[in-house]
Amino acid sequence: MRTKPGALPLFRHLTSVPTAPFREAAVSKKALEWIREHLGARARVRRLRGGIIVSYRGAGAGPALCLAAHLDHPAFDLLKVTRTGASARLRGGLPPHLLAGAAVEAFPRIPKDNRPLARGVIGPRPKKDGGAWTIGWDEPLKKGAKPDFAVLSLVACEAKDGWLRSRSVDDLLGCAISLEAMRRLAKARAKVNLTVLLNRAEEVGFVGALDMLRSGALSPRDSYLSIESSRELPGSKPGKGPTIRLGDKATAFDPNLTALLDDAGDAVRKRGGKVQRLRLTGGTCEATAYLAFGFEAGGVAVPLVNYHNGWGAAAVAPEMVRLADVEGGVKLLVEASKRFGAKTLRGTLRARLEKRHDAEKRAL
Repeated sequence: MRTKPGALPLFRHLTSVPTAPFREAAVSKKALEWIREHLGARARVRRLRGGIIVSYRGAGAGPALCLAAHLDHPAFDLLKVTRTGASARLRGGLPPHLLAGAAVEAFPRIPKDNRPLARGVIGPRPKKDGGAWTIGWDEPLKKGAKPDFAVLSLVACEAKDGWLRSRSVDDLLGCAISLEAMRRLAKARAKVNLTVLLNRAEEVGFVGALDMLRSGALSPRDSYLSIESSRELPGSKPGKGPTIRLGDKATAFDPNLTALLDDAGDAVRKRGGKVQRLRLTGGTCEATAYLAFGFEAGGVAVPLVNYHNGWGAAAVAPEMVRLADVEGGVKLLVEASKRFGAKTLRGTLRARLEKRHDAEKRAL
């Protein structure tokens, strides 16, 4: 099935299957289908334990700007399954105070589409944090059914009245924005080096990002941007453009990359676009992991309503972002990529210092 170009069609494609921490095989397949169709030989694809690395090298040798997004969303692992129900472990930060009585849909480990094997209702909140939840099926399981994980029964993808609604905006939208930025640059044969990292299991402790870092596949000469949908805050509101992240709850981000994004934001504004700028302290993103390992890192976020399907709401609900902010995020990343090669960022400066160091050693 062919997909149209654009962040929204790609997002629809990715959400045509459910996802969860350590259950990203189906959505990874969807991403690879899109990459083959829209990038083809212009991009190199590597599959690692931590996820997928997609590289476009339009500028030859030299550092790359890396856009890191994650393929998972909070959900439930099914522990013990019977014909009438299941015990389940919550994986990721869904709002526990809203979950009792909420509807869920259960899927096999590698689902082919959004048709569930079973539907059910979540039982009372466990007395201890980290304890098992219960799920009661609406109907007894069919013989041979093997549900493996469950997601909240919410719309997979709906674009209406200027809003994008989905059970998993965070962070399949970050994946879609990053890949669409690469598609536009590759189509234009732009002289830029851009990498997209599609990480797994971010919602349970940056597992994929840490696997990538420990694998040795990531270059310290590159610069890394976490691309997320993050909960709205005063100064980062839906409809007012993507937000340049000055930091997250744990860390202030690299000033070199913030300056790069500021320049890109100015270019977007001159063309009539909107861009916001704020330290987003509502959570911690993968940029903190890259910084902890000594990499240059920053971030961009699309302001999100109903973070993790209900924080700030009265009941579980789809996550929501403004469609205009989605397109604004793509444009901001395209502009940042175009400006990256001319900036004296830490990776570029490190390469220059190493070259000079080697030359001086040879002269001894």
